[in-house]
Amino acid sequence: MSTNQTSPTSGTAGIRQQDTVRTAEVLFVDLDGTLISTDLFGECLIRACLCSPKALGSLLLSGFRGRAALKRATAERITPNIRTLPFREEVLDFVAEQRAEGRTIVLATASDSIWSDRIVAELPLFDDAIASDGKRNLKGRRKLEAIRHYCHQHGFDTFAYVGDSASDFPIWADASEAYVVPENAATTKKLQRTHKRVATIGQPDQSSSAVWQTMRPWQWLKNTLVFAPLILAHQYTELSLILHAMLAFVAMSLCASGIYVLNDLLDVEADRQHPRKRFRPLAAGRLSPMTAVLCGISLCIGAFSLALLTLPRAFISVLAVYTLLSTVYSVRLKREAIADVIALAGLHTLRLIGGGLAVGIEVSDWLLALSIFLFTSLAFAKRHAELSRVQTEGQFRAAGRGYVVSDLQLIRTLGPCSGYLAVLIFALYSQSEATRATYTNSAALWLICLLALFWVSRLWLLAIRGQLNEDPVVFALSDRVSLATCTAVALLMFLAAGNL
Repeated sequence: MSTNQTSPTSGTAGIRQQDTVRTAEVLFVDLDGTLISTDLFGECLIRACLCSPKALGSLLLSGFRGRAALKRATAERITPNIRTLPFREEVLDFVAEQRAEGRTIVLATASDSIWSDRIVAELPLFDDAIASDGKRNLKGRRKLEAIRHYCHQHGFDTFAYVGDSASDFPIWADASEAYVVPENAATTKKLQRTHKRVATIGQPDQSSSAVWQTMRPWQWLKNTLVFAPLILAHQYTELSLILHAMLAFVAMSLCASGIYVLNDLLDVEADRQHPRKRFRPLAAGRLSPMTAVLCGISLCIGAFSLALLTLPRAFISVLAVYTLLSTVYSVRLKREAIADVIALAGLHTLRLIGGGLAVGIEVSDWLLALSIFLFTSLAFAKRHAELSRVQTEGQFRAAGRGYVVSDLQLIRTLGPCSGYLAVLIFALYSQSEATRATYTNSAALWLICLLALFWVSRLWLLAIRGQLNEDPVVFALSDRVSLATCTAVALLMFLAAGNL
């Protein structure tokens, strides 16, 4: 079985110990935070609530009957893909070695037995499992009681235990051998002070940037669209307007990051099947689901608080619409073919509208139309790259999307056409009477049309060749030709306005 893990395996070599004398014939292994690096129940509960709001009431009623009942209700609604869970390779290696030496291996988890039974069936490492059953929540002392009962039934006098959290202390205290996955330094140190035989398996995760990575700050480049109305109106020397545009940028970026966290929570199953997205903190288990929820809520609250304190009420309305559309996109629209790219184009256009409202500048119909068609083309390019990868892997459908491989030909038609329509709109705009009155050297705008035509054509040429990153924004940031084209367009805009 292949597992999804970001760190190299370490096996026994990764075990640091005070005393490794073997004293027990049975080894109990915890699941959440130990065998896998995520909290399976928390992850699935959040997904159940977000994917189906109707399920929220039912889950709340189950919660009133106790945590075990809530876990059973969640397990009945959500079936995680066991093969893509973020297993800890060093723990798998250790368990495999102990089993090879003749030890009985038992999965001991507070997660529901529906999930534990599937894990035992999938992994040829475990002889048995004890887990929550809808009535008893096997955590802490209740898990210890279940372990004692199991040992009594099967004739084991002593046992060894592998865990990771403070709730495991009662079990470690009763175990003849204690193994700890060192996620929390304080937990590890306390255990080493109180137990004679302690071994640590693997290394603590030194990554302190999991939240920052989930926020995707590189995607904030999209929010620079809020500056477009100010720049195109040639009022970029007004300090007060620049400040308002910057505040709008920060508010949009905080809100977008909050939605990205929500998106990753919903997409965690699909991300684990993706060659690159599986390294995202939530998919890899480096960020707990509850921390992600708190982070997402805090970011959105921060965005609206900033907007309420510093920006016009009209901008707040746009920010609210942006948040609503982003949420609907994450929950539903991203799985609907065609509707997803229209929604993405709409989100980019809302950034332009919000930027105009933040500085009190009306966004022209020309700019709105150009935005819709341009970003529809880029969204299709992103879907094309995803489907090309899926086709290369011999699959039929992109995970979590509404497209199948046979849609590639249609996307190759709609995407470039949308991009060329954006160029056409700009060409018509450059010859309008209002434009001629604004720009003293409107001939320079024709050169921009040629550059735009070149860039759109090249983008799709690379996409069809399979050389385009799945995110056009990341592609544009790392592609020298794109950066040079953008610089040339900016210089031509200044030349057209008579500023050069």
